[in-house]
Amino acid sequence: MEITSKTNPKVKFIRKLQNKKFRQESSNFVIEGEHLIKEALDSNLIIEIFENIDSKEFLFDGSTKVTREIIESVLPSKNPQNCFALCKFKPEQKLGQKVIVLNNLQDPGNVGTIIRLAKAFDFDSVIIENLDFYNDKVLRSSQGAFFSVNLIATKNANQTISLLREKGYKIYHTLLDKNALPLNNVSFESEKLAIIFGNEGNGIDPSLVSQEDTKVYVPISFESLNVACCAAIVLNKVRNG
Repeated sequence: MEITSKTNPKVKFIRKLQNKKFRQESSNFVIEGEHLIKEALDSNLIIEIFENIDSKEFLFDGSTKVTREIIESVLPSKNPQNCFALCKFKPEQKLGQKVIVLNNLQDPGNVGTIIRLAKAFDFDSVIIENLDFYNDKVLRSSQGAFFSVNLIATKNANQTISLLREKGYKIYHTLLDKNALPLNNVSFESEKLAIIFGNEGNGIDPSLVSQEDTKVYVPISFESLNVACCAAIVLNKVRNG
């Protein structure tokens, strides 16, 4: 199949998916590039793949061929790749034993990187507060881990963490507080655990922290430590001790 007009109804639909509200209403999103598409193929989320009609060779059997002009009109990146795919939203899976909770992170790049770290360090789920994880920057920075880690949206981390406590998860907060336990002194031995990472500028909302939780401090200059770098250090400690 070929599409050559930017006014084609399918093209207009895909273009509208750049808008967060429309993504949520339609439960669809778009991924760009060969790597992400190949990562997504086993997830059963892909509805249709599109490739540049002028490509010397095509990467995916049965793809719909479109013009370069259409590709540039439907993708947000400045120099988009020659293939993209229309996908349906991921279904939520079981939480699993190891969970990450992101408290009001603002940078989609950090969120995508932490999703990638979750896969690298064998975490089952990432719960994300008040940030659209179908954002193009999240998808690109997750490097395909997006499709193999369970992702859950929440509008209220306080309620979410309370539910995790009720389900028997041990809660660990990463804090900008030298009175917290140094990371090297923390033993992550709980069968079910949740690691909380806070907002880039303000850290974890103090209202989320309960007396029964463990408060963890990474003994390094936080002025120069990005939240994703902090996550890498903590998650490595959880897995490798």
